[in-house]
Amino acid sequence: MEQERVLAMYDIRGIQDYIFRTAKVKDAIGASKIVEDIISNAMEAAVGYIKKGDRLNSWDLKWYNENGVCEYCAEQQKDVQVLYIGGGNAFFTFRNKELCVEINKFMSKYIIEKTYSLQLAVSMIPYTGNYKTDYENIFREMNQVKANMVFSRPLGALPIMKRDAQTGYTIPYVESADGEPDVEERRQKQVMENMVRSQMNKQEKIFDNYITEKRRDSTLAVVHIDGNNMGLRIRRQTEGIEDYDTAVMVMRRISYRINHSYKKVFEQMKEHFDQEGKEKNGRSNSVLKIIVAGDDITYVCNGNIALDTVEYFAKEIVCYTMDGQKEDRIKDGSYTYPLEKETDKDKVTSMGFSVCAGIAFINSHFPFYAGYEVAESCCKSAKGRAKEDRYKGYSTNEKSGKPDRVANWVDFQFCKNIQAQNLNVMRAKEYRTSHGEELMIRPYFIRTDGDFGIEGQVEWEKTLDSLKNAIRYFQDSNKMPKVFAKKLRNTYPQGEFQMELLYNFLKSRGWKLPDGKDDLYYEDEGKKTAKWYDALEMFDHFMTSDREEMPGEGTGHE
Repeated sequence: MEQERVLAMYDIRGIQDYIFRTAKVKDAIGASKIVEDIISNAMEAAVGYIKKGDRLNSWDLKWYNENGVCEYCAEQQKDVQVLYIGGGNAFFTFRNKELCVEINKFMSKYIIEKTYSLQLAVSMIPYTGNYKTDYENIFREMNQVKANMVFSRPLGALPIMKRDAQTGYTIPYVESADGEPDVEERRQKQVMENMVRSQMNKQEKIFDNYITEKRRDSTLAVVHIDGNNMGLRIRRQTEGIEDYDTAVMVMRRISYRINHSYKKVFEQMKEHFDQEGKEKNGRSNSVLKIIVAGDDITYVCNGNIALDTVEYFAKEIVCYTMDGQKEDRIKDGSYTYPLEKETDKDKVTSMGFSVCAGIAFINSHFPFYAGYEVAESCCKSAKGRAKEDRYKGYSTNEKSGKPDRVANWVDFQFCKNIQAQNLNVMRAKEYRTSHGEELMIRPYFIRTDGDFGIEGQVEWEKTLDSLKNAIRYFQDSNKMPKVFAKKLRNTYPQGEFQMELLYNFLKSRGWKLPDGKDDLYYEDEGKKTAKWYDALEMFDHFMTSDREEMPGEGTGHE
């Protein structure tokens, strides 16, 4: 009796922790390279092993090539066939359950050998031929697998053996290259990192080369960027599709275009700022990639250009869409929103991508894992602001008529000590005065050409344009001597009364605030919020760019 064909979904548990569980950026680089194509590599190794025993007649493990996505046909019914890989998940069909189980065992062993601590999660269901039903069932099964899965660690140390303080893993009596006891996970990361860095130029290998000047300004930025509403947009393009051939091709195109667009824009951004750095200070290394996986991006850069790199990325990625076009029609305004007709689904796919970003400013010897956690928390803060109903725009004409277009926002934090990891607690303690005034305006809205009405809904004070105008103002000693700008920054935490005393003194000497008004605070959601503190905290860590003239330069919102 012919056994049932099965559909399997794969996920790797603990990738983020695996990559960033290190104080050294070189370990993170090695780890990200290891996991970059770990599922594909594991499946290829498993198929290669099993086909040696003549237990496989046919297989298809390629869903895209240099020309784009490959055609899919469900009727081929190969022994092993990839559907697509994207969003951190991989989907394959198998001729029967027994083959799937055998391959899963090999893949699990492969992943342990290559990573030491990552685990493979697999959900498996009978293949029905109805994509909509199978898609819902496979995700439901995966949620149960993850909920019941015990996250095991490699064999622990005996009482007489040493443990690594960071990972808790056993330390063999093996010395690493720098003379320190090594653990297997770190050794594997460093082996891969050495392979990656062998392809880099000498200056890229030295982390301190990304700072402005040693002992004067050693500020670096860890930047984390994440796409907005990707899951929602993907579901809208596949909802109701039952035919496998159609649905799989849609998902292949979506996965390919997300990966292609984000990687392309990142490389473009890196090349731009590396070239700009070479022209300004003779250094061709300004941006160091840590991981670029779909819409999940982390990199390290010189602290002075961090805000500019995020703004550049946001303004470029909005021109790319899920239908694969660099959408010039967005820029010339030929699309109007909300959509006019229920059937205008092509306009939904033509909406440009948007992102939120978090920036952690650190010195070059600050623990990297702590900087990443702060950057990730800042990104979540930006997403929280972006998803507030008052800041959403229109991307569809759904019957409810509610706006759901999420725009580009950025948040940032200076890591003065390790306590910055607990971002919300630290901000509640250090960015609120004893009298109740809020010091921070951040996150900030990034104006792009694909906002579709969102721009008019955001207060000028919450725009990145406003922040950059204020920073440039305080950087200009002719408009405000730096000693007075620093006094403003240091006095804000003392409260409104002390600020008024200081400002009255400055005003009597003829010095003005960036917008020419006397307002030190403004009302934001019923709270008195410092109008200039963010800019005053940033003005020593921002490199003025000549690429564009800002709106309302020097005078505020015009």
